[in-house]
Amino acid sequence: MKSNSNIRQRTFYSNRDIKKAEYRNVIIFQHSPEDLEPIQITKTKDGKEKLTAPAKQILNDKKSRLYFDLLVKGNFDESDYFISLTYSDKFLPETEADAEKIIKKYIRELRKAAKAQGVKTLKYIYVTETGRGRIHHHMLLKNCLPRDLIENLWSRQVRPFCSERERLGWANAKRIQIASATLKGKSPDYMVRISRYMTKETRKGQGRKRWKQSTGLILPGTSKADNVCSKKQFEQISLFNSSSFEASHNELIKFVKKYHRNFVVTDIKREYNSYTGNFYISMQLMSKKKWARVMALYDEAALKEFEAAGNDITLAIPGYKEKGIQGVLW
Repeated sequence: MKSNSNIRQRTFYSNRDIKKAEYRNVIIFQHSPEDLEPIQITKTKDGKEKLTAPAKQILNDKKSRLYFDLLVKGNFDESDYFISLTYSDKFLPETEADAEKIIKKYIRELRKAAKAQGVKTLKYIYVTETGRGRIHHHMLLKNCLPRDLIENLWSRQVRPFCSERERLGWANAKRIQIASATLKGKSPDYMVRISRYMTKETRKGQGRKRWKQSTGLILPGTSKADNVCSKKQFEQISLFNSSSFEASHNELIKFVKKYHRNFVVTDIKREYNSYTGNFYISMQLMSKKKWARVMALYDEAALKEFEAAGNDITLAIPGYKEKGIQGVLW
């Protein structure tokens, strides 16, 4: 490692007002002035750093997926809707551009209905999926309309000035789920499940996806800190799997307590920077307050167990003590 390198921590927040952010994504890496960071950051004209929306909002690289994850987490929760929209053969659009015209008209209908109920701003994110040959959409929508109305508006008038409508295809609006019998054993970071589902085909290389968003959403933010630990500490933190886990566990806990005291780690990985040839650590965290709210709904017994443990890096998974944190997380 070069003599002028240091250990840098780059933190990405689900809210540019970092005090209000309930989610954080953190990368810890060896950095030199001439090196590129694992996720490149844009600087504004006044020299400030920010995580900007990727060009054309295409979900095709690590930066855009990170931005999308944080955008989803910062704006939606269990009180909101996850909507799937498909087309019947009769209305199946031939191109992505045709599909965009249809869903934009649908959003205008939603906005009109929301305005009639006194809602000034309709907040949403949607993804258009084209990878499997049949275009369809997935949408996240703030809870401002009845579910039946949301589904019924996925239709068009049979003819002008006629109240009768014809369905464009299948529409399913459901509340975002924190937990159910089928979700037992999963991380309580439930919004990341939604985000990854919406980007699943892009990550597998099966076609492309674009997302569009409404105005007025909470945007992600970022910060950096240099010399956050020594090279030796970084190496100990990096050895968190297999038989080396116990040796690194204390350093990992110390690091989280120092820089993310009111947060809980929900995922951690060691990844590779192909530009520098070095490994780096990637962590996902959620605030303890958010954790507690989720766990109160997820499993009351597990919440009590967490409170009794008082451990900053214990995964919020029911039964983690029986399975062992190492077996669950790594």
